[in-house]
Amino acid sequence: MTKQSIASFSGEITNILPYIIRGVLKKQTDALKRGEITMPQYLALDLLSTDKLLKMKDIACELNISLPAATGLIDRLARMKMVKRIYDENDRRVIHIKNTLKGKNTAKEIHSQRQQTIAEIFGKLTEQERKNYLQILKKLKKILYT
Repeated sequence: MTKQSIASFSGEITNILPYIIRGVLKKQTDALKRGEITMPQYLALDLLSTDKLLKMKDIACELNISLPAATGLIDRLARMKMVKRIYDENDRRVIHIKNTLKGKNTAKEIHSQRQQTIAEIFGKLTEQERKNYLQILKKLKKILYT
């Protein structure tokens, strides 16, 4: 791809993505849409939904935020009773973070709503278009995470 064509492509993507994001968000009825939690809070809940115990530094690293920002984020989720801190039995300085049932249910509700919205939107594309799109997304994920 030439410099001009990649510049044109990136310009079009930059212009189109906000419309797509706003369009998808308009169809949502979950806790995010209702303003009960923020996108960073959802991303933290989603990260913790694996039932893996994570330390604050792991959360900060995965969300690409500072440790103090991660602490503030988790503090707010803890006040909302969506996460809990679990102190390591061998070292009280080590604190693990885990979703509560409320946090799990909130993440599950948002995930389910997103899946339903995606099915509705992508149901208007052909099967081949969906396969192509998914293939590109998988390739982008690999580029971003390897």
